[in-house]
Amino acid sequence: MKNVDDTMSIKPTRPDMNPASAAPSRAAGAAPAAGSPKTSEAAATNKDTVTFTSNVEAMLKLEETLAKIPDVDNTRVAAIKASIAEGNYRIDTDQIVNNLLNIEKDLS
Repeated sequence: MKNVDDTMSIKPTRPDMNPASAAPSRAAGAAPAAGSPKTSEAAATNKDTVTFTSNVEAMLKLEETLAKIPDVDNTRVAAIKASIAEGNYRIDTDQIVNNLLNIEKDLS
């Protein structure tokens, strides 16, 4: 299995995508050739940037908000248990059938 700490190098498949890719590449860790720019200078000119749109930022905020909501509504569970224990929990079979039919319509 490949070590996850290995350095990954991504090179565009089209030379016109990155003009610097036309220059000869060198292996990681090898010393720069005589007369070639220093590594830090080359890195400064070839930095890629990633910009998140406002949609992504909104999705990240929504994900954080949803993560704070509990998976189970304990208050609702307690109310249903109490209704069952008291014998007055009513099952609406018509509503169940209608909801199942609506799901079936949505899926087809």
